Amino acid sequence: MTIIQQYAQRGYKILRDAVHAAPLKDKVIGPDEFILRQGEEIQALYWITLGEYTMHYNAENGKTFSLGQRFVSDTIIGEIEYLTQTPSQFSVVAHESMTVKVIPLAMMDNILTSHVEVGVWLSQLLSTSYQRGMAKTMERFLQPLVFNIVADLYERYRQQKPLVDFSQVYREAERFGCSERTYRRVINQLIEEQYIQKVANEYVICDIDKFRQILTHSVRVG
Repeated sequence: MTIIQQYAQRGYKILRDAVHAAPLKDKVIGPDEFILRQGEEIQALYWITLGEYTMHYNAENGKTFSLGQRFVSDTIIGEIEYLTQTPSQFSVVAHESMTVKVIPLAMMDNILTSHVEVGVWLSQLLSTSYQRGMAKTMERFLQPLVFNIVADLYERYRQQKPLVDFSQVYREAERFGCSERTYRRVINQLIEEQYIQKVANEYVICDIDKFRQILTHSVRVG
């Protein structure tokens, strides 16, 4: 472990302990309610002890791109806007009911100016988020839609993540920046060619070896 990683870990612990020790106000967020709304100035940061949320970007032409659903624990929200003093770039929406701790901006100012380790942790957090986000964005734009959908399903299978609930198809279409109609066409193609099958509201892989061939073939073609 490098000295930077050690500082980052220490910084995260300092911030987490400070948040849990302080008499902060709790705010209850219901399902589909906003934690942050795109374009709004932030008045505070939020600490999610345990919860699930989605992030969305709405373009002026009406299209929506979703960064997907995230399950988190002891996570800060609003740190980018706080550091850059800009309005929220994305809408952060609660997937299920959750209670968040409200961190006043003045408290965050005090923690950051008193503990350099917290600043190191935030820097590492944002750098990692940037790298992962850019990698995923480049794949979304440079690879065919069918490849991106297959890669997403395969990644969930490989990491043994819960499968996405496809009962609301428009939410999945938003993750790939396409229309619901286009998304359904790709899914139906994969079903017809027996790569996946629908079980309840989920799509499961029929034959993992056959499924991998799509990814291998797409990479070679590209």
